Amino acid sequence: MGILAEIKEKLDDWELDLFWRSCFGHFLDLELEWLEGGKTGKRNTFAGQLVHFLLLRRMRTSKKKEMWFLVEGKPARFSLTKFAMVTGLHCSAIPKISTEQSLHLKNRLRDLYFEGRSQIKQDDLVRGFRSMFNEGEGDSGKKEKRKKKKAAKRGQEREDRVKVALVYFLEGVLLSADAKKNISDFYLSMVDDLAMFNAYPWGSKVYNLMFDSLSSKNLVAKYKERLAKPKEKQIPGVKETYTLLGFLFSFQVSC
Repeated sequence: MGILAEIKEKLDDWELDLFWRSCFGHFLDLELEWLEGGKTGKRNTFAGQLVHFLLLRRMRTSKKKEMWFLVEGKPARFSLTKFAMVTGLHCSAIPKISTEQSLHLKNRLRDLYFEGRSQIKQDDLVRGFRSMFNEGEGDSGKKEKRKKKKAAKRGQEREDRVKVALVYFLEGVLLSADAKKNISDFYLSMVDDLAMFNAYPWGSKVYNLMFDSLSSKNLVAKYKERLAKPKEKQIPGVKETYTLLGFLFSFQVSC
């Protein structure tokens, strides 16, 4: 099951309405098959071969934050403007968080649902989200979490589910971050202030991450270099691959 499908299945009507009114709410209106293969997950909408095809045909330009490709003799562009049109995300300049705003941010969600850990990986985020619905918990942690939930107000608990769901969607779908790396503690703190979270230009954040992943590391050049190695130096049965980050569905649709 995809992340968005899981969110839609677990949140109740009140919680889904709150999610829908957030900066990511419009994604709920998408057909799941288009975004993440639906509940079955059988249809994979990420076309790795298409992305690789485009990267092999990238053109050199003076544009710093745009990518141009030569496809069938015609130029194709991937830019922040096209990304914004496809995703509907805010794509204004990323603001610097002031000291006053930083002091306003708290670690309440981290302390309450993630045992106050200083480092939270994607797997921890998934377990934390599911534990809010009494799923995926070990016996040792159930009693403590039940105490915390009883201490929280019912309305606050439901709002917290939406807040963690927003970070879950951000990390797992839009950023497609490496599951082995820690998620940003900043996201869990900011989402506790929904007004601040919803006003943040997440589109610019996602686009910058994806653009850097697609272009700055010369992934295709390294891929070609490895394939050019003599056969005797290649490891049998091992395919040459590379990892890309960001909301790549928007890239293949834009181009």
